[in-house]
Amino acid sequence: MTDADQKTCLLELLVVFFKEWKNVDSLLSITEAIIRPCLEPGAVDVFLEFICYYGGPLPEDLLPQFKCPVLVAWGEKDPWDPIKLGRAYGNFDAAPQVSPLSNEDEKPEMVNPLIESVVARHSKSSTALAPVI
Repeated sequence: MTDADQKTCLLELLVVFFKEWKNVDSLLSITEAIIRPCLEPGAVDVFLEFICYYGGPLPEDLLPQFKCPVLVAWGEKDPWDPIKLGRAYGNFDAAPQVSPLSNEDEKPEMVNPLIESVVARHSKSSTALAPVI
């Protein structure tokens, strides 16, 4: 596969995930930033480790251990992990609400108010807020 083919393949994959490009400075610079480290020795091993299950704890194993609320925010149109999977975490006492998000994770105007409201709601109680998973 040529360099041009690799870049085209990567661009096609990125377009599946990011529906809006207005928050992306330069499509070409993102492509270059992703491909450059992939050419380093050992990159294939790192990539395979990343995409394969690494054997660590799953959220469903950790959620029952939390004694404080957990915010679960999920991409509403996530092409790889549908929101149905995220909503299942709402069955745990620690995560009574799963908040759907737009697919673009570069929207602080959506994410920040969500986090602020959860923090405000729980900071008045004696329960601390757990990290977002």
